[in-house]
Amino acid sequence: MTITTPHLSSIIGNLESTGWTTLRLEDVVIELDIGAHDYEKGVKQPVRFDIEVLIEGADAPINDHIGEVLDYEYLYRSIESAISKRHTLVETIASSILDTILEPEIVVAGVVCLTKVSPMGFDGKFGCSLARVKPDLED
Repeated sequence: MTITTPHLSSIIGNLESTGWTTLRLEDVVIELDIGAHDYEKGVKQPVRFDIEVLIEGADAPINDHIGEVLDYEYLYRSIESAISKRHTLVETIASSILDTILEPEIVVAGVVCLTKVSPMGFDGKFGCSLARVKPDLED
């Protein structure tokens, strides 16, 4: 099980269909100038991105053609868009990514986990996970 999947488990239980699909982008590490403290500004830190979207249904593509499925490369493009300028908080970036990955009509929900792999001034790692369900699917 991935780092993101547990956040989608309760949503899957509420789907009225018998099948579902998840698309994931995992363990993408990008060096970013991010942080609120003066000692972080202008210094790049490794940030790990883990993203998953939930799509209702699990039908096989008929012709094995990319046009029959959601082009999941948009997950990576959502990162590129979110980091196109400097941000202070990983939560800001995660929220921007969520906004983008929820745009396709067939996406039901998404989760984004960002982790500062080597945060300046701390031992260990820290980060955040944001999960969102499209409003018309919430109970």
